[in-house]
Amino acid sequence: MRILIISCFLFLPFMGYAQLTMEDFLQSALQSSAVKVFDTQDDFLDENPYKLSLIRGLEFRTESNQLDNDRQDYTVRLNPANPWEVKRNNEYFKNYQQLLQHDRQRELKEVMKIHYETIINWAYLDELKKLKKEEQEIIKTSIDILAAQKFSSYFDANDYADLKIEQIEKMVELEELTFREDAQRSNIEALYPMARNQTISWTLSELIPIEQIQYLVSRQPTFSRVGELAYRQKKIDLALSEWKLDKSNINIGYIKAQYQGYRIEQERKPWSIGVGIAIPITNPNKDNMTKRKLEIIEAENDLLVAKTEQQVGVELVKKNLQNLSIRYNNLQNRLDSLNIPALASSLQKIEDSNPITMIKLRGSLIKSKSMAARIKKEIYLAYIDYLWYSELLQQQPFTNYLRAGLN
Repeated sequence: MRILIISCFLFLPFMGYAQLTMEDFLQSALQSSAVKVFDTQDDFLDENPYKLSLIRGLEFRTESNQLDNDRQDYTVRLNPANPWEVKRNNEYFKNYQQLLQHDRQRELKEVMKIHYETIINWAYLDELKKLKKEEQEIIKTSIDILAAQKFSSYFDANDYADLKIEQIEKMVELEELTFREDAQRSNIEALYPMARNQTISWTLSELIPIEQIQYLVSRQPTFSRVGELAYRQKKIDLALSEWKLDKSNINIGYIKAQYQGYRIEQERKPWSIGVGIAIPITNPNKDNMTKRKLEIIEAENDLLVAKTEQQVGVELVKKNLQNLSIRYNNLQNRLDSLNIPALASSLQKIEDSNPITMIKLRGSLIKSKSMAARIKKEIYLAYIDYLWYSELLQQQPFTNYLRAGLN
């Protein structure tokens, strides 16, 4: 037993540092409190707590006939529920439950978007940190080379001083990136508490390639009737069912039974039955029905606006994706055309070439790589915006749209 306890303490530090995968983080959106509240409401409505009773009311009355204590009348009056009201009430809450389900999908889409953007921002910060560390190494190498050239014609005191200042600035910039990464990690743990004590190694290089994004976007339909549009349509259905409910919310009449005991002495039957039917001249709920009609008109307009926003949004995002992809590909082509190994070989063959020249070239390349990483991040964020407009983020079964090799 003692050996088992000692073993647990020895291996405990290593047990908590599992790898946090993108899939686990994305699927945690389903456990968000903003999403689960809809599940709780849906479960409650599944129990049909809204069903109306078939009896609207029951009254018991008694009165003295001609103020004679021996001539007491007793009446039982029953008000049955309006069957059209019962039906319309059930229809209303069925529509309301379906609206909740659509609203849950809308909320899930928003939460999924936040999770995707968090992954992209983390990967981008990771790339910036790598480039900043590489930049620090280049500056350190430049300083060492200049220090070695202190007594040669290549030495430049101004360059040496500038590099020393720049070295300090890059250290501060790296610290700022570390602070940003810590803040991002806190954000991830807030979204997914299980991420605590787990390592995060999401990188831009492991995300879906840019050319694959272009292929997926080109073959996706530009219009979807699920998600936001389905929610807006259901809002119209709900307003219409509420209008029908208000229209049927009227008293249809009553049934009563009356007992007059003194009639027995008169050799007459003491019981009598009465039925009353209410015939409203005008619907007493016209004010509420008018409000519902206005809600229907507003909901129909919201549907038209949502259709326009989706169509325009998809086209704008596709155009933005296209422009960003062109910029990224052009930058990559320019970097590839430099042919750094051949350029380095040529510089080495020059008799009077300064070795620090190649170091400066590497430093300039870091800036270009940082620009490429930024454009790549913007492409991924635009890609997520496209999936958001296309109503794909919340679709089941779950798909990781940032996974490399996605078909």
